[in-house]
Amino acid sequence: MPAIPMDQHITEAVAGHLGPAAIRFTHIDGAVSVLEPEARDSIAIVTGFGPTNAPTAGTLSVMLGAVELQRRLDAPMTVIVSDLGAWNSRNVAWSTLVQVRDQMFAFLVALGLDREVTDLRSHLDHANLVRAGRIARYLSRADFQEHRESLLELYADHGLLGSEVGVVTDSLYTVADVLGPFDRGAKHVLMISGMEEAYFTDLARLVLERQANAGELGLGWAGSIGALYFRVLEGLAGYPKMSKSIPASSIHLNMASDEVAARVMSDDRESQPALLSAIELASGWDAADIATARQAFAHRDSQPGPWREVRTEFCETFSRYAALWKQCAS
Repeated sequence: MPAIPMDQHITEAVAGHLGPAAIRFTHIDGAVSVLEPEARDSIAIVTGFGPTNAPTAGTLSVMLGAVELQRRLDAPMTVIVSDLGAWNSRNVAWSTLVQVRDQMFAFLVALGLDREVTDLRSHLDHANLVRAGRIARYLSRADFQEHRESLLELYADHGLLGSEVGVVTDSLYTVADVLGPFDRGAKHVLMISGMEEAYFTDLARLVLERQANAGELGLGWAGSIGALYFRVLEGLAGYPKMSKSIPASSIHLNMASDEVAARVMSDDRESQPALLSAIELASGWDAADIATARQAFAHRDSQPGPWREVRTEFCETFSRYAALWKQCAS
């Protein structure tokens, strides 16, 4: 089933389960049924992050959203920092991936992720590697060509991708991540990610269906996969998203305060909508402060002062997250 935008009716249905966290999501794919009370006892949440660089404001927004969702649903969660997947699909040194991976582990906990109910791990996980090997038989090359990252060509143009086989390997590991809870007895999985990663949900459903129809060659898994897709944080300078792989598109937590200020306080017109989105999703501000920011943004041409004050405050907020990130370095 394709993901669909959340209209008012769907938003209200999801909000009944997620509360204020519902506004972080723009698209839904079969998630309402897995959020129903009768499914709640056997639901598991899956999400993950790539350790190619320090989190951008976009990645930070998803991290904050994952913590908020875990608190709301009080369900087991798997959070994967995909070191081995990134090694195969991106041109980044292994030593960098390891350093960022470990820092992300510590940072997520510092943001409030509950380790008591969270499987926080990387792709260096024996069970997941075995699972990836077991599910490979249910997928074809054509499946990976049909279901792939929407920004793949953009990354290729920037020389960021690993080999074709490496990109497929990364996808295989991540599909195994999504299916992991079924190995542990879950009946329903809620995948939360960016919309650009919806293809992982599609591939996982193909495996779930094909193994169920494989007779003695099946894995004995039964259940359903629902997905909620986070609002994509637009990139600065007109890029479609904030990407850690495209430096000009983002602010990230390794930046010094003056570097953050240079981008946030820039009056570049193409960057302003992205900055408002960053404030809405990656600031941690309360509803009243965000409403004030929206009002200032709406009148920024006739009254530039308030919008400048909002951006100044966001610089300070983001710099506090950056300081926390740096404290989490081993």
